[in-house]
Amino acid sequence: MSDLKSASYWVGHGLGIAATIIGIYLAAVVGFDTALKLELVKADRSTYYVTESLHKELTFNDKNMSAYIEAIKGKPYVLKQDLAGIKLNEFVFQAAKFSESTFEIDPSLLTEVSIYYFSVGNAISQYYAAGQKSPSSLMSVVKRETQKLKEQKTLKRLADYKEALRNIVKEQGITIADVNY
Repeated sequence: MSDLKSASYWVGHGLGIAATIIGIYLAAVVGFDTALKLELVKADRSTYYVTESLHKELTFNDKNMSAYIEAIKGKPYVLKQDLAGIKLNEFVFQAAKFSESTFEIDPSLLTEVSIYYFSVGNAISQYYAAGQKSPSSLMSVVKRETQKLKEQKTLKRLADYKEALRNIVKEQGITIADVNY
């Protein structure tokens, strides 16, 4: 009972309680900071993969549409057979709608990509499905949108954005799989 009346007893226990509270607080702060950094790296990695896939798909579409443009170059009329099989590969673009990482991409880039898919996709679907567009009007949309991709340097800027993300993730010690095709 005499220990309870001692000042050293209360000071010692008070310091023990204070040290415990401070220790728990510091551990929580460090744990939260680490968890936050991990989430940011995971988000950047996911955004990198979405951007990489979108860049590859857009590059494919650009080359594909450019081949159709080249095939009709110098022809006075665009015939249906000139456009046989024209399609827009939009698997990644459609799948990206369901990924949170898509909206981490620079909005100006995402808007340019979206406008391209919307314009060319609508023109192709109206030409094939509804028969509302003539081959010439379809190709005028394809030419215009393909030219805009080049003028706005969308593919180059998307590639630069993707590489910046890749470097950020690599600096954090996360390995990025190389995708070459």
